[in-house]
Amino acid sequence: MTFNPRLFNSMVVTDTCSIWNILSAQKLYKASFGTSLMFLTTPMVIFECLKKPRKSTSPENEELIRRLLEVRKQGKFSMQQCELSELLEIAKSAPLQLNSGELSCLAMASKIKSIAFMTDEKRARRFAETRLGLYVETTAKLYGWLHYHRHLTDADHQELIAEHERYEKRPLTVHLNNAYRTAHECRLKDRETKQ
Repeated sequence: MTFNPRLFNSMVVTDTCSIWNILSAQKLYKASFGTSLMFLTTPMVIFECLKKPRKSTSPENEELIRRLLEVRKQGKFSMQQCELSELLEIAKSAPLQLNSGELSCLAMASKIKSIAFMTDEKRARRFAETRLGLYVETTAKLYGWLHYHRHLTDADHQELIAEHERYEKRPLTVHLNNAYRTAHECRLKDRETKQ
């Protein structure tokens, strides 16, 4: 992963997988919401997270839903509408595998160019960057940014990874570890440059 951990867009529209990844570790979401960053989402993403029927459920799923409801009460992941016409325009050229939540976030980010699209799904990320020219953020980039700016400490790292792995079926462990290392390397380079 090559990215600059010094930078992260101040306003992002988050899709379903990003919401679950952020909420998968308490220290991650508390650090994220303790910054000046603004996390937005769309009604379709909230529907996918809270209302869409699931084939099965688990205590971990129920806990993530509880966390989402709790942070929404605090005003986090506020919803922004996108017009149906904008959604249809994006859907015409989007890969078939993208879901309606991702499409709604893409439509919103396309409309308001200063907002980045946050996703951990490769196809959505590639389409947003190459076809739509959008700024794209990921949970791993957020994690690196939080470490670079010391919103998370070294002591948080292993505990956060372990909790994330417990709550996610497809954990981002490799990407989070890479982001953690990149953040430390950049901070070390910056310190050497100042001397």
